[in-house]
Amino acid sequence: MPVISTSGAMSAKGFGFGGIVFLNATGGTITTQTINGVLYKVHTFTSNGNFVITNPGPYKTIEAFLWGGGGGLGGYTGPGGISAGRNGGDGGGAAYARNLGITVSAETLSICVGGAGGYGVLSGGGGGGTAGSGITISGTNYYFGGRGGNAGGSGFSGAGGGGGGASAIIRGTTGLIVASGGGGGGGSERSVQAGDGGGGGNNGTSGTSGGGGTAGASGSVNGAQGGDAGGDASAGGGGGGGVAGGSGGGAAGGDFQGAGGGGGGTSTAGTGTGTNTVNGSVITQGNDGYTSYNNANYGRGGGSGYLPAFPDANPGLVVIRYPIQGI
Repeated sequence: MPVISTSGAMSAKGFGFGGIVFLNATGGTITTQTINGVLYKVHTFTSNGNFVITNPGPYKTIEAFLWGGGGGLGGYTGPGGISAGRNGGDGGGAAYARNLGITVSAETLSICVGGAGGYGVLSGGGGGGTAGSGITISGTNYYFGGRGGNAGGSGFSGAGGGGGGASAIIRGTTGLIVASGGGGGGGSERSVQAGDGGGGGNNGTSGTSGGGGTAGASGSVNGAQGGDAGGDASAGGGGGGGVAGGSGGGAAGGDFQGAGGGGGGTSTAGTGTGTNTVNGSVITQGNDGYTSYNNANYGRGGGSGYLPAFPDANPGLVVIRYPIQGI
């Protein structure tokens, strides 16, 4: 639907037209928007939270637009370090998911906004990129990315980038809609080719030695850790979180060899109307142009060239909207 106009922040109270009380909810940053002449309330989440519905209104549905977290760059050295600006494989961009008809009731839904995977560093042991965050419910982690693999300890090699966490709207512990995170890039050193992290929904690519991770193959909703390296070798990227998390990239087999990128997670738009998912690609997040909510590259992976244009990957985004007048 084309956006006609947008207004500023407003009260979270419900609206009534002609005696009808429309859906009333709290959570996130709340604004209003007029779409094709109909007034909507819009909830934007850039971090985890709750979407609390006190009255589902006459339509009892919400529209949702999600982007997962981007995968981290592998083997990066910041300014002032050895081989400053060098980097290994690029991180994968997150997937996108849309659903225009999620059925709801008076309930509280958990909102998970996938965190970005951290970049792996050129290191004499350790240095794996941090895992992109997911959400913890009753002590159990859901939709986290996998940590990037640690570089071997006997020299200076590239550690793997962390996988991005998935974004999700969750009832209990079930994801109603999930946009997966991108895989982390593999580590390398001295311009040796490392594997790129798979965009959300895609496999990671292989380096000159280590194999790429597989989308949705971690055996969990969390991405798997990238392969730790031994000796003087570089490490694999972590997998992205998702309905099924991605497996980690494989470590390189020796010095001056590139490790594999992690696989992205998988996504679901859930059941309802107007559903769509778009996988990410290397660095670039998925999108279908239906809205302009993602105007800040949420879900972008880290990397792009030497010196890298985007050393840091970007976290995800969750947007929920619903009409507050008759349609």
